Amino acid sequence: MAKSESGSESKKMLCAQCGNTMESGERYCSKCGKDSYPIQASAVPRSAAPNWDTHVKVLAWIFIISAFFVVIPSVIFMGFFGMFSHFFPGARNPFLIGPMFGFLSLLLLPVPIGIAAAGIGLLKYREWARVLTLILAGFMVIAFPFGTALGVYAFWALLSTEGSNSYKAHAAAS
Repeated sequence: MAKSESGSESKKMLCAQCGNTMESGERYCSKCGKDSYPIQASAVPRSAAPNWDTHVKVLAWIFIISAFFVVIPSVIFMGFFGMFSHFFPGARNPFLIGPMFGFLSLLLLPVPIGIAAAGIGLLKYREWARVLTLILAGFMVIAFPFGTALGVYAFWALLSTEGSNSYKAHAAAS
């Protein structure tokens, strides 16, 4: 080993292409220009690709759980206001208000049923569930902030190129 001017020893290495003697700190050979650190350049860590199966399952369970939160107002609307409608002051016909509230709450029930069906269909990788989820996500974007976040997440997970390809591959396999 050769000693440098500061008194410490410097290591020498040979170029893998031409055999030229290089200092240990040199990256490129002074004779042929070959990179002496090709392994280091290829060992740069890449960002981890998203696990699309996990995103689909998380989205499905969020839809299933949110269906319960959407059904609660409908049940309260049906049960509470329908049963106690005759206590509303100023009602011209209290016996008509109860059935009206019941009918309105029945109109609201298909929404959480559709949301839950979309979630269950996503878990089974059905193509109709993907389409239904995207339609529902379009409506959910209006409900700021949770619905907006859920809608954007659904669009990202189901419409991105990688997510769409992954979903379609699972749908074809099942």
